[in-house]
Amino acid sequence: MSLQIKNISTYLPPEIVTNEMLVKQFPDLNADDIFKRTGVKERRKTSEDFIMSDMAYEAAKQLFEKNPNAKEQIDAIILIGHGYDYKAPITAAILQNKLGLSQSILTIDLPHGCTGYINGLAVCKGLIDGGMAKNILLLTGDTPSYVIDKKNAELLSIFSDSATATHISATDKTQYEKFIFGTDGTGAKNLIVQNSSSRFPADTKYLENGGRLNGTMTMDGVEIFKFAIRIVPKLIADTLEKNNLTLNDIDYVIFHQANSFMLDVLRKKIKIEKDKFYNDISHTGNTVASTIPIALKDAEEKKLIKRGDKILLAGFGLGYTWGATVISY
Repeated sequence: MSLQIKNISTYLPPEIVTNEMLVKQFPDLNADDIFKRTGVKERRKTSEDFIMSDMAYEAAKQLFEKNPNAKEQIDAIILIGHGYDYKAPITAAILQNKLGLSQSILTIDLPHGCTGYINGLAVCKGLIDGGMAKNILLLTGDTPSYVIDKKNAELLSIFSDSATATHISATDKTQYEKFIFGTDGTGAKNLIVQNSSSRFPADTKYLENGGRLNGTMTMDGVEIFKFAIRIVPKLIADTLEKNNLTLNDIDYVIFHQANSFMLDVLRKKIKIEKDKFYNDISHTGNTVASTIPIALKDAEEKKLIKRGDKILLAGFGLGYTWGATVISY
């Protein structure tokens, strides 16, 4: 058995933060320079009382409103992100109840970021191949605005809050779906949310010194860029080889939408044709685990991809982690 992406719904919070708004906050910045450096014109920001699971719920509700029959079919939920409701119980279980789904269902919280959607697809593939699920609700969501210091112009200009819902179903059609993964934990320190959990929690001293309640994100942008340029070309070559394909066989390529400048460098280095490569976070920003499903939905709506196309998907970043696969859309 293989997996099929049947439908994708997205949720973007209504509050928009434009480059012009950032310039008012940081007079040394220039709106055009922000766009040239990041590819972002505006990003979304949720409120403090509308957290990751609320956004994921809205994305799932939209999906079921468009496809009412899907709701009764779901036999597994995977929720990918970082801003879970509690350390326990798992938030996927809370969403099962809130969405009114069957109790005969598997629920999984999968804490992950930039490679999260690829990992989620791999788990879906394993559940389907093992006969443990036939219809999976794959949810992504994150709230980077909760963990970015209000004085950090670099991170504020890149990241955005969002959620997505993907209906994954089993199919007996011949697919590819052979995955390549990698992890290098030595890079963990280069993109990390400090004081956010059990190790060095957000104590009184940290908060009195201006720390964020949910922790504070720090990023070494230069090291992240060097990591991506070093790892991603080999990741793509290995994934194509494992699937017995070449770039000429691929109809479209979607990477984690980290930064438009980085993506353009990667595209040229790997020699991917511009018209079959997605690179657009101008109105969404970097939405962490949601960038790939948002891009898939947008590419389909713009008729850049169609059903049956061979699409190369790749995620990389936070961890360091990386992963890729080829799907028949």
